Amino acid sequence: MITRKWGAGKSLSALILAGAMCAPAAVLGGNDIPESDESIRLALNEWTGQHITTRIAGETLREMGYNVEYVTAGYVPQLDGIARGNITATLELWEQTIGPSYTQALASGDVVPMGDTGIVTREGFVYPGYMTEICPGLPDYKALNDCTQALATSDTFPKGRIIDYPIEWDPDTSQRVEALGLDLVAQPSGSVGAAVAEMRSAIARERPILVAFWQPHWLFSQYDLQWVDLPESAPECYEDPSWGINPNMTHDCGWPTGWVRKVAWSGMEDKWPAAHRFLQAYQIDNAVQEKLMFAIDVEDASLEEAVADWMSRNEDTWRTWISTALGE
Repeated sequence: MITRKWGAGKSLSALILAGAMCAPAAVLGGNDIPESDESIRLALNEWTGQHITTRIAGETLREMGYNVEYVTAGYVPQLDGIARGNITATLELWEQTIGPSYTQALASGDVVPMGDTGIVTREGFVYPGYMTEICPGLPDYKALNDCTQALATSDTFPKGRIIDYPIEWDPDTSQRVEALGLDLVAQPSGSVGAAVAEMRSAIARERPILVAFWQPHWLFSQYDLQWVDLPESAPECYEDPSWGINPNMTHDCGWPTGWVRKVAWSGMEDKWPAAHRFLQAYQIDNAVQEKLMFAIDVEDASLEEAVADWMSRNEDTWRTWISTALGE
């Protein structure tokens, strides 16, 4: 994952590679831009996907004529920075991880909602497409009990193995496996990198493998990965043992899904109205993010290079975003 701070870069024509450049004022669609020469400050959090989402937005704002600064910020602490106006916006708040901090920030009136980011999240059991020949009943989760020997290792036999999240993530996969009546052992991976390496090795040899995983991730842009159909999640699944298919246990369901949203400082609309409209309209999808994740995390492209390449190949897309922001 990207964790270092990325400084403000050059304009797209210079491939965004070396230092800050102030964008000139322009008149676009009858709008005087920038309405203020002060920099729009976008928060960068701890993971590659968020950097991609933020950088594409920031470079589009620069194409509009705005001065943009990227600011490294903690995931929850950034909300206080936005409320104070020290950070202008953040573009990936996940419902499952932001918790009540999101509601509290909006209640202050100093942080305003800016709509969905466009990213669709998912968490669950993942298998390569060729596994349907080994477990013909897939994606039904009950079919996993018909192929436990194929999934078994010397440590788990006669039960099958599912590669779990790293133990420091405090996963609840074992509870879910037991509650769903699956003859599987959830075996924690040493790290995300180790799990990914084992998945790639198994896929190269078309060997059986089952993994607790999540999306978006670059693996989905490179391989035919499928999801096991688990019973639908609900809050009661985690609180009431009598709810669901197992009347004696909680966790007899799949993982919950949730929104991914943007928020901004309440003063942004007055100071940079066109930029505010752009960030409201701006969305990115999993396919774009996952391909750029692969370029950065696997092929060792820099964030700046990967985004600059995407911008050069997708000018129609970001110019449409600008037209929408300007009411054209």
